[in-house]
Amino acid sequence: MENFVVTNQTRIDELKCDLVELEHVKTGAKVIHIANDDPENLFCLSFQTLPTTSNGAPHVLEHTVLCGSKKFPVKDPFFAMGRRSLNTFLNALTGSDFTCYPAATQVEKDFYNLLEVYIDAVFHPELKKMSFLQEGHRLEFAEADNPKSPLLFKGIVFNEMKGTLAGAESRLWHAMMKELCVGLPYEFNSGGEPKEIPDLTYEELKKFHHTHYQPSRCLFFFYGNLPLKKHLEFIEEKILRGAEKLPPPSLYCKTKKKYQACLKRDPLSRN
Repeated sequence: MENFVVTNQTRIDELKCDLVELEHVKTGAKVIHIANDDPENLFCLSFQTLPTTSNGAPHVLEHTVLCGSKKFPVKDPFFAMGRRSLNTFLNALTGSDFTCYPAATQVEKDFYNLLEVYIDAVFHPELKKMSFLQEGHRLEFAEADNPKSPLLFKGIVFNEMKGTLAGAESRLWHAMMKELCVGLPYEFNSGGEPKEIPDLTYEELKKFHHTHYQPSRCLFFFYGNLPLKKHLEFIEEKILRGAEKLPPPSLYCKTKKKYQACLKRDPLSRN
């Protein structure tokens, strides 16, 4: 483990676990490992994805990176894994200020197969324009065979958020956050407001990925009875060895204008 330094080590007696926090020397990437006798092994790749609008960029990107990658250029490797793997959990989640990709299995070989697919998906996605239209938003005729019928917005995330915001409680929550968290990322709906999702462009999506989905900005989390050393060797070989060290993607600022200015100072956001 010469490429990593231990920054914290704690025994959690209540759970009979040992918590270890590490940092990759070259990139600064963070690793958290919870070791115990549980044969259910889990990994999670997490990114800080702070929105600056409610166009749903974090959510659309979560869907789109799972539509094929450099090493696994199939249409939907996520569901292909579900059919061919012995996993006990497989998912991807978008929160108010993060996006994470967890998976679990009781089989060691399956664990590293899943981890390799996930690493390639998040760091080397194909991000095809067609995938963006499928997962994000597009225009379709109300009647597929009738070009004179009205045009409607479609898209998996677009339709998903229409359903999510159909309830009064959900709409009230987001309205409150918009008023209470002015100038912070929580002012925005990271999942996307249906009225604003069509504002997201394909170029913006690719730029959001380039800025936030960097190895040095990833939190690698592991849980279970597989040895930490093997985890570290695996992520070092697959992604960290050739990566560079970058600062955090943004800063929390008191006003929206200053917050967006912080993002613009990010060296990756200018590319």
